[in-house]
Amino acid sequence: MVCENILTFIKTAERGSINRAAESLYISPTAVMKQINTLEEALGAKLFVRGKRGVALTPAGKSLYDDSVKIVKDCVAAMERARTLAHSGENVIRVGNSLLNPCKELLDMWNAADDADKSRYKIQIVPFGDTVEETDEIYHSMGAKFDVMIGACDIKGYSEMFSLLNVGFRRLCVAVPGTHRLASKTVISPADLSGETLIILKQGLSGILDSVRRDLRRRYPKIRLADSATYYDIDVFNRCEHEGALLLTLNAWKDVHPALVTIPFDIDYLIPYGVMYPLNPSAAVRGFIDIIENSVKKERL
Repeated sequence: MVCENILTFIKTAERGSINRAAESLYISPTAVMKQINTLEEALGAKLFVRGKRGVALTPAGKSLYDDSVKIVKDCVAAMERARTLAHSGENVIRVGNSLLNPCKELLDMWNAADDADKSRYKIQIVPFGDTVEETDEIYHSMGAKFDVMIGACDIKGYSEMFSLLNVGFRRLCVAVPGTHRLASKTVISPADLSGETLIILKQGLSGILDSVRRDLRRRYPKIRLADSATYYDIDVFNRCEHEGALLLTLNAWKDVHPALVTIPFDIDYLIPYGVMYPLNPSAAVRGFIDIIENSVKKERL
């Protein structure tokens, strides 16, 4: 908990605003305030001066910020040294795997790659959950639990959290309960959704989906748009089935919930899909990414 509060404190200091820190961390401003208050209570000192234009560090806050940034950098470096020592002489690539981010496609790319250096690598699959909390932690500490993962990515500010090798795009679809009137359709148009509730990713998290939201509101005002949580998790698919609502989803997630039918959405938007890896990857991870990238380029020729 202390570590989480410190990381939130650092982001707030760097962004100069509770709201901007919340946007960067993909949590609510209330959650940011709660963590800052908890930290201030534990220290018995005010860390920020709050004003109309944002927040500024107090002398105590500036001291804590300077020391905390150094500690975080030292921790990252220590983890990397430990990882290098543990795997000295071998290149083990830890691949994240979950229901919403299955690693099969990435491993298919790896198996199809024609590169002599592949023999120097070993693949270790690391399972993880798709809860909002765990996804948020993984995005902000890419490389801690595993080295790479593959999935859809149009999260605002992702370039501050991890690197992305774009390998293609995913088509938007609509997930429909099996008993719904639209379940038998082969393609769903926006006009088909008139009078329906469509669950869509919370505004401000995805530039592309924000554009979809604006387009639907402007051209199809009879569609009721409802926000999902910060990220999609299994609960949002359950919500769709339980409430009889529809869910803006991807063709890559068609098998997530067996009670839902995933139907292509007739709308001109695509979501980037790629391999996520740390901002400062180890030599082994960099080599792995290079092999995947070269293989993808050859496949497109």
